Amino acid sequence: MRITLTNVCTVALLATASIGSLSAAESSTDAERIARLEARLLQLEARLSETEQETKEVKVLASSAAATGGNASILGNQATFDILANSAWRNLRWTQEEQWAGIRPGITEEQVVEFLGHPPRSVKSMKPRVDKVFYYETSIRDRSSSMRGKISFKKGIVIDVQKPAFNVQKSAQ
Repeated sequence: MRITLTNVCTVALLATASIGSLSAAESSTDAERIARLEARLLQLEARLSETEQETKEVKVLASSAAATGGNASILGNQATFDILANSAWRNLRWTQEEQWAGIRPGITEEQVVEFLGHPPRSVKSMKPRVDKVFYYETSIRDRSSSMRGKISFKKGIVIDVQKPAFNVQKSAQ
């Protein structure tokens, strides 16, 4: 085969076409890989969120025990024992029925925190009529025996209150 301008152009055209098809195949596998990585990232973020929530609950419980002068024990202190016994939430202000008496629509977010303490979980709402929601709950995972209350805010003012079912909780104890 002689080296001519047409032969060189033909070889160059074939090389360009084969490289283009290889890069197209690589980009489709890259897209699949990126999709798998994004799905994995979402799973890891959800696990991290759950772990952070558990850590926050433990910190709140430990600080409330330290403030009340928790008793020392083999386990370290009363808060540690309560956490292990799954009853540490009983020492929090918001679990007392009388603390919820002042919670009603029209009061401010600061007043809610003053009555009940900081919520174990709060989220910004996607609903247009609600800006933020405070969740006061003993456990996110255990729906059967957990105690939960919910307060919705619009511009820092309470617009809706769902108090915990204290009568159900008392009968369970």
